[in-house]
Amino acid sequence: MRMTNDAIENYGEKWRDVELVATHKATKYMPSKEFYAKGMPSGYHPGYDESMKGMGLYDLKIEDTGEELTFSLYSYELIF
Repeated sequence: MRMTNDAIENYGEKWRDVELVATHKATKYMPSKEFYAKGMPSGYHPGYDESMKGMGLYDLKIEDTGEELTFSLYSYELIF
């Protein structure tokens, strides 16, 4: 998957044509203290905005290097 043009505008041209791999998908919010205490349970994220109503928030890594991104992206910011 890749970033949309809108996401590239937000995060920079260096992300154009960079292939990304999802490492975690969240559709629910959990406070960070609880999230980490429970071992980062699947489907939850401390940064998830509950107004997104089930839209996926993805933690990602760069396919070629395996480097993890320091930010998460919603599905509308990605081209699958």
